[in-house]
Amino acid sequence: MCTLRQVEKRYGRHAAPVLGPISLTLSQGEVLGVRGANGAGKSTLLSILAGVLRPDAGEYRLAPEAVGRVGYVPQELSLYHTLTGLENLRFWGMACGLPRRAIAVRSRWLLERLDLGDKGKLPVSAYSGGMQRRLHLASALMVTPKVLLLDEPTVGADARSVELILSMVEHLREMGCAIAMISHQPGELERVCSRVLTLHNGRPLPEEGSPCPD
Repeated sequence: MCTLRQVEKRYGRHAAPVLGPISLTLSQGEVLGVRGANGAGKSTLLSILAGVLRPDAGEYRLAPEAVGRVGYVPQELSLYHTLTGLENLRFWGMACGLPRRAIAVRSRWLLERLDLGDKGKLPVSAYSGGMQRRLHLASALMVTPKVLLLDEPTVGADARSVELILSMVEHLREMGCAIAMISHQPGELERVCSRVLTLHNGRPLPEEGSPCPD
């Protein structure tokens, strides 16, 4: 669904690359785990895959069927705390250009699936940290993505929220979504990922292959 070929990213013309050179392909129905120490280039990698950052060298290609259907969940919450959960999802649905009826159906399905059905009319300021993480994921899923990019989606979440988020990732994988996910939490990448990419000083170490979970 997306391909990087010898991609590099610098912050400053004469600075050393914070990422790369790196080449990888993210395929349909695959979950790529990304790990590494702070400053290893993980978030930069996802930002390039999301189209938020442009590489300074190399090539990035997105499959035609994925154009306009990339979901991105940054580590920082992108929610409006004075709006309700349902209003947040409606906003993101409108931002994606979805029809009104589709927004209504999709937002209510996501709230139910992530166990927020009875919280949709509450302001986000009343949500717990885990509930906010679930809603944050839901906002990126309004577009029904072909590619989903997750930057530590469970950080600070309670056990129930972690389970709901990982279950959603597994569901999307089964539906053929191509997913890249950063996590520092023990066991998360091993549970949902087809393979794991470790970054060190912006460069990939040999990948750890592991079979997809059943």
